[in-house]
Amino acid sequence: MKTPALLIVLFFALQSFAFAQKGKSKPEVTPSKVVDFSIPLSPEKWAFQTGKVDFVDYKGQKSMKLAPNSGQVVLKDWVFKDGTIEFDVELILPEFAQSIYFHRKDEKEQEIVYLRVGTIGNKLTNNAIQYTPYFDGINMWDMYPQYQGPAPIKGGDWNHIKLVVSGHQMRVYMNNQAQPVLEIPKLEGNLTEGSIAFEGASYIANLQIKPNETEGLSPQEGVDLSNHEANYLRKWAISSPVDFPPGTEAFLGNQAKPESFVDSISAERDGFINLTRKFGGNKSRKVIWLKTKLIAKENVKTKLQLGFSDEVWVFLNNQTVFVDKNLFQQAAMRKYPEGRMSKDNASFDINLKAGENELLIAVANDFYGWGIIARLESTDGLAEINQVSGILKIGKELANLDVETYLGVYTNPSVNFKVSFSKKDKTLMLKAEGNDQFAMQAMGNHTFRLDQFGVVIEFKPGEKKLLLKQGGEVKEFVRE
Repeated sequence: MKTPALLIVLFFALQSFAFAQKGKSKPEVTPSKVVDFSIPLSPEKWAFQTGKVDFVDYKGQKSMKLAPNSGQVVLKDWVFKDGTIEFDVELILPEFAQSIYFHRKDEKEQEIVYLRVGTIGNKLTNNAIQYTPYFDGINMWDMYPQYQGPAPIKGGDWNHIKLVVSGHQMRVYMNNQAQPVLEIPKLEGNLTEGSIAFEGASYIANLQIKPNETEGLSPQEGVDLSNHEANYLRKWAISSPVDFPPGTEAFLGNQAKPESFVDSISAERDGFINLTRKFGGNKSRKVIWLKTKLIAKENVKTKLQLGFSDEVWVFLNNQTVFVDKNLFQQAAMRKYPEGRMSKDNASFDINLKAGENELLIAVANDFYGWGIIARLESTDGLAEINQVSGILKIGKELANLDVETYLGVYTNPSVNFKVSFSKKDKTLMLKAEGNDQFAMQAMGNHTFRLDQFGVVIEFKPGEKKLLLKQGGEVKEFVRE
């Protein structure tokens, strides 16, 4: 009789539990909030030139229509750093390019992705789409050919563009393809955040900006494969830019003086010596000089692969070894690939002697970006490259040089002439009896040279003496 009693108790307990559960209110389920990332295409949201932008319905889409020569149409009150930007665009022909800017401070400092409209229908062209930074208002398109590629641009229809930006990296997708049309391992701009803008005759629709949505893209800089090679000349002593009128050529007689080399520059990705980032753009033709030293264990013959924009003059151990121009404006003067800078622009022999070798390059520019890439085909037989510390030390010494300590008249009883030294501005002037006066070129370590006569003079100020070296002979002179 105990078992039925227990069952009755359990039955009433279960009934009570069920009643209690019915009496409880169910917890509220909060629906997930849908975030609208759409950006209104209405005039109050955008800054633009009067008469250059219309806000219209086009093919069933609320659209922003940019006229030819629209200038930049800037989204107001928005700072974009990382995330996704996507939109639809239909190009209006004829037009050269349709552009989206990001990380924009102003028209001088910004980054851009643009479509070259003339490539519509050409699936095999390698320059349909391009990414590039701007430095000091200079579009660097010709310095970064690796950041362009083919793209499935449609004419007379919408093209869907998506930019995914994460820290240093970016991916660009087009027309919902799974594979990106651009993969940028390192964004090259000087800024990491800024406004967004459009430019170029087109209809823009369905603009969305999704902050911090980066689709798992790493913010870390991608690999630079050139770092796996010791062949690149990555460190240079550098002069400041100076005016270089059209038609002027560089030669040893107008090279930068040793005291001009008080600063240095190091290569960026892919061995790129980026002169535009350092000096900005050029409104008129200018020239700078780059100098480095290589030390060979023996006499070595190798090739120097040189990318350059726009013009270069190369000197090795005071001998001209190469002169060339890479001028995009003149089709016949464009170097492969299509006037862009690349280490494939040129290759030529250089003969290094055992010991120290001085490599000097003049670079001139007046069109878009400027810079060089220098790579040795082989490093066999070399002990050191990228040696600039000695150049900089001498440059700084000479920049502060006072030639007063060398002035006076010097004689040698075994020769029938005297040499005298005077000062003109900051330059040491030499005059031998019966000859004109000549400017001496300071070399550092109390040494000067006179190239037109192959003369080198080494002063010994503490002894009031000098050594005159010419044609393998050395003569000692004493100050009177």
